[in-house]
Amino acid sequence: MIRLLFIVPYPELKEKVEYVLSHHPEKKNLNVDVQVMTVEETPDVPADEYDAIIARGYTARKTSEKYKQIPTIGVIISGYDIIRAISECCEAYHPKKIAICGFSGQLFEAENISKLFGVEAKVYAPATHEALHESVDRAIDAGCDAIIGGYSANILARQHGINSVVIRTGEDTIYQAIDEAVHTVKQIRYERVIAQMYKTIIYSSKDGVLYVNAEGTILVRNRVIRQMNGDISLLERPLKQTLPYLYKTFKNVMASGQEEIGRILTIPGTKTTVSVSGIPVIANKEISGVVINLSDITMIQDLESQIRRKLSERGLKAKYTFEDIIHQSRTMEQTIETARRYAASDSNVIIVGETGTGKELFAQSIHNASSRKNGPFVAINCAALPENLLESELFGYVEGAFTGTSKGGKMGLFEQAHGGTLFLDEIGEVTMSIQSKLLRVLQEKQVRRIGDNKVIDINVRIISATNKSISKLSEQGMFRKDLMYRLDVLRLFIPPLRNRENDVEVLFLNLLKHQSMEMGMPVPVLNPNALPLLHQYPFMGNIRELKNIVERACALKDGSMITKEDLKEALYPQDLSMDSIMMPSSSLDYQESPVVSEPERLKKALEQCNGNRTQAAKLLGMDRSTLWRKMQKYQL
Repeated sequence: MIRLLFIVPYPELKEKVEYVLSHHPEKKNLNVDVQVMTVEETPDVPADEYDAIIARGYTARKTSEKYKQIPTIGVIISGYDIIRAISECCEAYHPKKIAICGFSGQLFEAENISKLFGVEAKVYAPATHEALHESVDRAIDAGCDAIIGGYSANILARQHGINSVVIRTGEDTIYQAIDEAVHTVKQIRYERVIAQMYKTIIYSSKDGVLYVNAEGTILVRNRVIRQMNGDISLLERPLKQTLPYLYKTFKNVMASGQEEIGRILTIPGTKTTVSVSGIPVIANKEISGVVINLSDITMIQDLESQIRRKLSERGLKAKYTFEDIIHQSRTMEQTIETARRYAASDSNVIIVGETGTGKELFAQSIHNASSRKNGPFVAINCAALPENLLESELFGYVEGAFTGTSKGGKMGLFEQAHGGTLFLDEIGEVTMSIQSKLLRVLQEKQVRRIGDNKVIDINVRIISATNKSISKLSEQGMFRKDLMYRLDVLRLFIPPLRNRENDVEVLFLNLLKHQSMEMGMPVPVLNPNALPLLHQYPFMGNIRELKNIVERACALKDGSMITKEDLKEALYPQDLSMDSIMMPSSSLDYQESPVVSEPERLKKALEQCNGNRTQAAKLLGMDRSTLWRKMQKYQL
């Protein structure tokens, strides 16, 4: 809202102003106080009550001098206003000579205009209102028999018994004055915003900031620069005397007109080491001064360390690249080449492969080879969390959204991955409810925290992984097809270890080396006779199983060599036979069966364990959380 004080000298003008205001296009944004008063009655106005004052003649001059903090808009007398006043005077009084009094500097054409009416006119324009009385006396002494002018001149004319006419302000002139006032206020507000913005930027900076004009005088400084230099007085003082160690930077920039950066020095009398930069301020093709910036190097190093530590703690950085994928086989080389091509795209990727094939290793490698490599890499195992917890982890929540929320709420993984990659491992285990919400986020590229009423824009690439066929799951109604099409844009198949030619031998030796280093012992030698065992073993658990076998072989070896017998025992440890397991005769094989449906197997296992979910999960060969999720799915 723009607040204006409009001072008018006579009531008729007030009505005209109110009429113009009622038709002004900015009327909804205007709060105008129209007051009738003479120049002698100019009120005392608080600085914060009005944004601008509109007045005419000597009243405008007086208010502009009295209230320098409030802009005053003068109502300009138009040529049409003068013509109307002269015409009215001639018609009413038939004067021989007219005196035009008041409005200093505004009546340049008045004498020429009066000639059009066949009457002589003389302009009397005193510099101040107090001199108006003398001007009227001079006009009368000069033989003027009528006076036209402002309201004050009219009053003086009546006191001397001489005819007079007030120069009245037209509606167009009032409209222009209001327009100018609105424009002036908007411009002042804009300049205040800009000034406050720069002030906030300077004073909120963690660096020390100075502005030194071309004469070498400090005009701007923030609190950091004062703290760095012992809180000495700096404003309006010469840089050469107050901070002489910065004078060289100032002179170099003024002489060259080029930015100078990276000068390292220690502030005299302190142990603070800073990086000094100087930037020229160029206006009208001339250097008007220099902005000098001081960055505390110790603070920068500490901040960088904190950021890295936090990223590491939160797991938002991908560690692996394609160079970390150990292989010799052509099959794996082709797989890596395909993954590299996918990395050059920004489309979603789904990585398919058996458990333990290294799907997350490929996900991190794709991220680090993509244009998002400097962004976060956020990973979550979708099968490790129950539905409600997975939802809060993915989307976040606001404080009070549900019992036990953290103070201030929590940012979800989608938000944390903004500008980077979100890796959804075991995507095939996600419930239909979460699938619907995932689909909406991928479609809208916006996320809404649980319990919130606003959405947050996100820019995230999705890399998902599964050891199941989501195509088959969608055919069975267990996975949304529309979500599948969103995720399965670029598909990468990771071959199992048994199909990777001689990679098993290379990986075994590499893992053996790392395991020995961790245990602090010499790397054992693998007997060549043991190699056929490695190539014959199916490795259903792939590299994850291979790592376990390496650890087992290191523990079983006798001496500095892993023999064929050692490796055989590591590959085929003794286990209980199914016949020796004591189970009721009514029990059945609770692992996956093409004959018994999954809901039936879950129900039988729960019955067998008297409803104990932990025991039933073990019997079924799955996690307790996975059992709980499947129970929710089948409403058991």
